[in-house]
Amino acid sequence: MRVKDFMRTKIISVPSNTSLYDARKIMVENKIKRLPIVDNGKLVGITSLNKIREASPSQASTLSIHELHYLISKMTVKDIMHTDVITCHPDDPVEEVANIMHTRQIGGMPVLDDKGELVGYVSSNDLFKVVVIMLGLDIPVSRITVEFSKSEVCSKLDGLIKLLDEHNLCIRSLVRFDKEDNTSQIVLRVEKAEINGFVEDAIKKGFKIVSYLTGKKEVRINK
Repeated sequence: MRVKDFMRTKIISVPSNTSLYDARKIMVENKIKRLPIVDNGKLVGITSLNKIREASPSQASTLSIHELHYLISKMTVKDIMHTDVITCHPDDPVEEVANIMHTRQIGGMPVLDDKGELVGYVSSNDLFKVVVIMLGLDIPVSRITVEFSKSEVCSKLDGLIKLLDEHNLCIRSLVRFDKEDNTSQIVLRVEKAEINGFVEDAIKKGFKIVSYLTGKKEVRINK
């Protein structure tokens, strides 16, 4: 899945001469936490609601209300915007973007096309929605957890997939988790079906089934 498949294309942005008061109002009214700054069609920076709040004079100051409003009205987003913006491209893989956002600890990324024009925006919430879809969390499924030693995952996974096929089980997602004890767990999510027969056959063939879940009932076999 690519960024262009799930990015938001209705982008709210402002020019760099926008006052902090107006920028804050726009963000509150549109329920957004980050605001791209665009001049002459080009992204020049980004700011956040927290940044605007930090830059605004404190209500506990000795200034009068009128003086506070005057100071805020004179400050623009250009004064506080972050100019070294981390961006992505519409064709970037979703997992690559997710990793960048995680490692750089950012909550969103503007999307720029080949011309450097702002064409979309991706937030952490957008990525959560993608993960839900990719893992099949949005539909009823059965879940099976199988454990291997790390060295045998590649050689034995093919046999596990063939066994699923023999039982006419359709995989919605397959995720591998490597543990510190030199084992790996494969979590299979299959379209909702009777899986007891598969579990029995898998155990007979030497696969270590840790647990399986159908509906709301989870059965743990090997702890």
